[in-house]
Amino acid sequence: MIITIARQCGSGGHEVAQILADKLGLELFDKNRLLEEARKLGKEDEFSDFFNERPINSLLYGIAMSFGNEKPMSKALDFIKEVTKDKNAVIIGRCANIIYKDNPEVMKVFLHGNEAWRVDYVAERDSVSRREALKNIKEVDEKRASFHKYCTDAVWGDARDYNLSIDTATIGIEKAAEIILSYMDN
Repeated sequence: MIITIARQCGSGGHEVAQILADKLGLELFDKNRLLEEARKLGKEDEFSDFFNERPINSLLYGIAMSFGNEKPMSKALDFIKEVTKDKNAVIIGRCANIIYKDNPEVMKVFLHGNEAWRVDYVAERDSVSRREALKNIKEVDEKRASFHKYCTDAVWGDARDYNLSIDTATIGIEKAAEIILSYMDN
């Protein structure tokens, strides 16, 4: 069983993922866990741009593509699939919904919420001002959307790429996890 969690910044994605992992006895693959796996395989440096959501230099990308090379991030996407295949896991971010897009057994979820709720959530979680939280949310969401498009040519948050899209600002984090569990039972 694999569940992928894509999320807007401040929508409680990590918390929902942790609840699911705990309730279902699944491994949690977040950025830190995936970095740990890359270190074990000596691939941390090779995938540093991927883990930091930085597109590769566009000139180098253009040169690589002109020689018929695959997309620069395809090795990183393959790495994520290799590390998580045959596992019972919750995977946070890292384009996992696209990595597993053709697998009907994988549950793909997108979590979102209105800006005001997310600002309050991030301000409290990170002990920062609402102004700083808003700045952070905008930067992170823009970076995620841009990077997702760069890696996959898909639009981050497009409902067609997920089984469920849940507004955590409206229903809360615990209830979001319950809805995912209920959906999976049907």
